[in-house]
Amino acid sequence: MEFVDNLRAKPVVQKIQKFIPAIAFLGGFAWDSITLGMSINDSDLIFLAAYYAGALIFIILLSAHLTTTDAISPKIGITDSNKSEQPKHRFITRNAIAARNKLLEREWSDVWKNRFTWVLQFFFGGMFSALVVCYFKSSGSLASFILVLVLAALLVGNEFLQKRYESFALNLALFCLLGTMVMNFTIPYIVHGIGFRWFFLSTVLSFGISFLIWKVAHRPKRMLVVPSLISILLIVAYLMNWVPPVPLVLKQQMPCQNFDKTNYSCDVDYPTILQRFKLSEPTVHKIEGNEVYFLSSVFAPAKLKAGLEFRWYYLEPSTGKYKLTDKISSGRMVMNGGRESGFRIYSKKKNVPAGKYRVETAYKNGAVIGSSAFEVLEGMPVKGFVRDSLR
Repeated sequence: MEFVDNLRAKPVVQKIQKFIPAIAFLGGFAWDSITLGMSINDSDLIFLAAYYAGALIFIILLSAHLTTTDAISPKIGITDSNKSEQPKHRFITRNAIAARNKLLEREWSDVWKNRFTWVLQFFFGGMFSALVVCYFKSSGSLASFILVLVLAALLVGNEFLQKRYESFALNLALFCLLGTMVMNFTIPYIVHGIGFRWFFLSTVLSFGISFLIWKVAHRPKRMLVVPSLISILLIVAYLMNWVPPVPLVLKQQMPCQNFDKTNYSCDVDYPTILQRFKLSEPTVHKIEGNEVYFLSSVFAPAKLKAGLEFRWYYLEPSTGKYKLTDKISSGRMVMNGGRESGFRIYSKKKNVPAGKYRVETAYKNGAVIGSSAFEVLEGMPVKGFVRDSLR
């Protein structure tokens, strides 16, 4: 390591080193943004597994410590002069500690702690980066977006927490949170299904591994309080549909009429400039007697099966609030993943009165993947209709 230390001591290297975390952060985040949600490859899961395993190793290394008793005496002996009245105090030499567990019953130097925390920061950053992108692309409601904001805040905070990672309690808490989120992403990919049982399994596995780390580290029981609370809160959040239904990602949505199932094409109002840039809600000028259709495409990894549903809401003029009017699902809305452009589904409604609507595309009886608001109007649009299709 002398060569590395000499290299890092050079002024040029020290200047470059300051930018390495930022470069790694931006590069990893950009890569995750481009790849995750567009497609999911085995390499993505391998990288996540490598980050997770690396974090596990360095949390264990950073948990090394000496007990107070271990550090007092240079020999083994009995301190009491009267064995019948005084309790026995056994003193263990540092050499005896090293013989029993050379790796964890020791104190690392500040140099090595700095190295370990820097690497742990890198592994945590890699997981946070991927999870923020993945969960953001799968979030379709305000509640699920709050979880994404929490992950994003931790992602940014990770850039400033290197020295804090000397704390075993902080490391164990973040590792438990990240473990559950990572496994909730990877297990559905492996078992080709999503649902509460798989999320519960993710939570139990993550907490179990965190428990084993705590066991190996021989730390006080209070260190398990925060990981336990995190696990409980995540299960509650899932049951409340606050956890995005990863790895499902909404690709496209479209309200229209005159739907053709053969190529998933239909008539849409000619979009205004604001509608083209998603700055205004789309409209459907319904011709009398026509049905209003809503089309969605949802991406999922190959062979993953999941039931989907549409939830139609109507904006009540009297209250100014959206009211759930229909939940539409069927056997044809059980998706099989693998299509890069997304699994295509549709729903239709007859006798739709003019007004504002919102339709949610959701995991059946679960979290929202995405939603779109639009307005139904009578008559012909100013610029007519245009034929469009789900791509």
